[in-house]
Amino acid sequence: MADLTVQDLRVVRDGRPVLDGCAARFPGGRRTVLWGRSGAGKSTLLHSIAGLVAPEAGTIQLGDEVLFSRSAGVDRPPHTRGVGFVFQDLALWPHLSALEQVELVGRGAALDREGAISLLDSVGLGSLASRRPGQLSGGEQQRLAIARALAGRAALLILDEPFSSVDRGTRLALHKLLRELSPRVPGPTIYVTHSSEDARALAENVLSLEGGRLVASERPWEGQEDQA
Repeated sequence: MADLTVQDLRVVRDGRPVLDGCAARFPGGRRTVLWGRSGAGKSTLLHSIAGLVAPEAGTIQLGDEVLFSRSAGVDRPPHTRGVGFVFQDLALWPHLSALEQVELVGRGAALDREGAISLLDSVGLGSLASRRPGQLSGGEQQRLAIARALAGRAALLILDEPFSSVDRGTRLALHKLLRELSPRVPGPTIYVTHSSEDARALAENVLSLEGGRLVASERPWEGQEDQA
């Protein structure tokens, strides 16, 4: 297992620091819920980890591998960081079947067709491999997005509020799926949510983003209504 560490990250947007001295450790093989109000910088942090945003300062390291270091001049391209990312809007390719989507992402990681089918089986979509996203239910699309994120043999998994649009029964089934899959990821699974139900079901570790910094927390959602 490989821990993800971020140290002294600073990201400025429109002249305002969104992340400012952001530092924490995300344990490998465990699910960390990232909590914080809207606009706190959660997506900015996720995009920095994935290589979609370049911080003005700081370091991002997975195990012994430096993904980003402003001082050392290291900025690994996104496709080499081993980050599986499930976006809030899922960003599935509408013209490709479930199998084609997994195969396309897995190509760079030498995932063959048999491996792609096995991955779809693991998320309960083995019998729906030929269907396109428009032919899948909301919950099935969520499962496909997770399978696609893992297809590149992801070293860590990031989920940015992916379950906000599904009904409660589907959400509970997806909680179960993530609890089964996350221990297979070498690095951490980082889950952003505004839902206390999601947090209670998935959190093994909790970090809150406050004032541009990460703070270890225990059940920060208690006493708050779900915003999702």
